[in-house]
Amino acid sequence: MPVDLNKILQTIRRDAGLTEAPEREPLIKMEALDSERPPQEPLIESAGETYGRPISVCFAGVGTCGVNILMSLKSQNASNELVEFVGINSDGGSIKELEKNGFKDNIALSMDSYYLGAGGDLAVAKELGDKYYDQFVKRFKNNNVDLALVVTGMGGGTGTGVAPMVAKAAKEAQSGKPNKLTIGVATMPEGIEADRRDMAMHGMEELKKYVDALIVIDQINILDVLDEQNASIDDVNDLIDSRFQIVLQSIMDTVTKYTKRNIDFADVCSTLKSSGDSIITTVEASAGNVEDIKRELVKVLNDKLLIDHSKKIASRLMIYQFYEQGYSERTHYEVVSEIQKIFNWTKIGDYYRCILDNPPENTVKFLKIGSGSGGEYKGKTKVIVMAGGFVDKPSVEKQTVAIPAVAVPTAAMPKVITPEPLPIRATVATKVLPVAEPPPPPPPQGTSLEELLKKGFSL
Repeated sequence: MPVDLNKILQTIRRDAGLTEAPEREPLIKMEALDSERPPQEPLIESAGETYGRPISVCFAGVGTCGVNILMSLKSQNASNELVEFVGINSDGGSIKELEKNGFKDNIALSMDSYYLGAGGDLAVAKELGDKYYDQFVKRFKNNNVDLALVVTGMGGGTGTGVAPMVAKAAKEAQSGKPNKLTIGVATMPEGIEADRRDMAMHGMEELKKYVDALIVIDQINILDVLDEQNASIDDVNDLIDSRFQIVLQSIMDTVTKYTKRNIDFADVCSTLKSSGDSIITTVEASAGNVEDIKRELVKVLNDKLLIDHSKKIASRLMIYQFYEQGYSERTHYEVVSEIQKIFNWTKIGDYYRCILDNPPENTVKFLKIGSGSGGEYKGKTKVIVMAGGFVDKPSVEKQTVAIPAVAVPTAAMPKVITPEPLPIRATVATKVLPVAEPPPPPPPQGTSLEELLKKGFSL
């Protein structure tokens, strides 16, 4: 119950016999503590330009796959207090299921009043996207969304045709405002649905036009990822759900945690803005052995359900490591270097650099490294990685090999002297004299006369 300080002062004045003063608004109003009053929404000081309010995140699930992901995430209590979940589908049954699970801000799609879905017809789905486009824009504008995640499954009707229009609406609502981001998270059909992959690729290319970053969870390798031969369908669904959960949780952990070496939402925007195919994930490992951490990094960052970046260079990297108090700085350096190595950065001396050979036009390079410690990381470490702006590696590695000069001994060549031409003179008749032959050598001593005569000597 609020306490009126002004009335208390008036009573004191009246009991003291003082003249009644005109009633004034008190300088300070005191309120009794009310334990039932809901707590105020927390501020996120680390979310760039959002000091006065929390960052606004909208997780829009489009189509049946997107709606199922929404319900799965809410059941896991994934930062619900900061995330708005919006279900968008043409299947009336899934909309009812959303409402039963507490989702209130849904958009049901239909060309009539039956809400029977798009029937896998891409043309019908695109028509639904056009019809409800203004409603999508209004939803994002009214909520002043800073970060929109458009979640869907490609290869069917509604997700393939409507999700690109939802992403386009989010970008339009964010137009002209700094530090805004639209991310697409989509699945590709698994092997037994191979006939749907062509339509899925078409939808993926359309979605890529309207998002800053696109995280693709490709189920074509799902059997390679599952360790158990007889894994259940529920195991597969849980595996896919976990990838969506990791993407959302990685972003929320980045923008809601404040550390001394901090990464905020503006850094996330710099990493993912217009970055195309991207990777967002979190790696957790025991902090005791750096080699264990490296193995876990290689395993997670080379996940077969994510894009194959083995022949690409990530021009943008954001690395956020959390660890216990007293964590080794040398180990932190090795962890960061291992991530740079995985994304094909070039080692120069003891460090890695992003070296691009003839990068595409407008390629932006960006690196942000953050770190923080806390008691919750006792004996373990957690690393959040965001990578984007992938550029193809050169098909042939250009290596410049310095060949040392070797002195090769050569035989001395005789000096050639070219005689100078004689001057031209008048011809004069001359007598040619015979050339005198050299005298024969003297006979060797001790030789008899007969021997000398036989050898041609004359007397």
